[in-house]
Amino acid sequence: MNILKNIPNLPGVYIYKNINNEIIYVGKAINLKKRVTQYFQRDDALGPKTSELVKNIHKIEYKIVGSEIEALVLESSLIKKHKPKYNSQLKDNKSYLYITINKNYIETTRQSGTFGPFPNGGQVKYLLKILRRYFPFFTKSSHKKTCLYCHIGLCPKDEKENKKNINIIKKILSGKTKTLQKSLEVKLKKISKNQNYEEAILIRDNLNALKYITEGWKNIASLTNNIFISGDRESIAINELQSLLNIPQINRIECYDISQLGHKYFVGAMSVFQNDKIDNSQYRKFRIKSLLIKREVRPKGEQGDLFSPNDPAMLKEIIARRLKHTEWKYPDLIVLDGGIPQLSAIKINIPIIGITKKLETIIISNQKQINLPTHSLALQLLQQLRNEAHRFANKYRRDLMYNKYR
Repeated sequence: MNILKNIPNLPGVYIYKNINNEIIYVGKAINLKKRVTQYFQRDDALGPKTSELVKNIHKIEYKIVGSEIEALVLESSLIKKHKPKYNSQLKDNKSYLYITINKNYIETTRQSGTFGPFPNGGQVKYLLKILRRYFPFFTKSSHKKTCLYCHIGLCPKDEKENKKNINIIKKILSGKTKTLQKSLEVKLKKISKNQNYEEAILIRDNLNALKYITEGWKNIASLTNNIFISGDRESIAINELQSLLNIPQINRIECYDISQLGHKYFVGAMSVFQNDKIDNSQYRKFRIKSLLIKREVRPKGEQGDLFSPNDPAMLKEIIARRLKHTEWKYPDLIVLDGGIPQLSAIKINIPIIGITKKLETIIISNQKQINLPTHSLALQLLQQLRNEAHRFANKYRRDLMYNKYR
């Protein structure tokens, strides 16, 4: 059909108009051409209400968007503005979901609210879960004994943070994400010049969260992976990591760190997360056997061979030794305490990332680096694992020193 010829295979919102140029239906799709084509099948493949809609389509317009959140917002705003006849009819007269926001809290309702109507109530709830993960907000039940979100650390710490996050969410739901992003970038530059690093980190976290939830066309349900249902922080963190790193399943994570004292006592350690918990029974320690750089110059009074540290080479050694232990369960993800040099030194067929101490940047590759918000449960899990590997390695090095000098 000519009416379908120019529709692209891109994500966006499609708009059906009748012969009087009135909008009669609005929908969204990951692939506009594929979705719209489905309406023009054989008549017997469509329901009676959809068949009636198709008979009245005279013109098709579309708007391309960059993410599913943008599509949800645009779709709902067009429905609110034009009240298309067939949107409500194809919903079987069920009431749409709205998001109500006042100065203190956010909630969903079936009555008219601040934002909406949203045709897909399930996606709206998933959307709020994503937003809450990065921009915690109060609900009517917040700070009560039964508040699940307080229990799992997803309520803001005070009224000031709540108000700030609600203002950000309002702009996102108003479709002003690009304006919000630019204003945060300008503010970050200004604050960084004034060396207000604590506030700069908070703004940077907001920027990274905003980019994460609005870049690309992601299925909202898979992004959230039913988070918050169990209330288990570790499960939430694993779901977030799986989505972030595109790993289908993570049951075991191993983290590695090196500890050394100047030019002596080079050791490494492995911490382990498995079965939804940090498992210290699986921790392992390694004394570095090779791959050190021999030094010719000795400090005054020192005897014997001296060596300089080479962290990437030492990590490479202990991971190679670890992988020879086939009796140990193999990890689904390896985490290194370090950045690009450490990551570049190790070539294995297991997903591997680094985490830097200074900025807590997650290094996925030379080209891809991510800074998660400080309240990200995935980041908190990686930090905990890294700190455990660091603690265990330092303890081993101190034990070696103590045994020598006691």
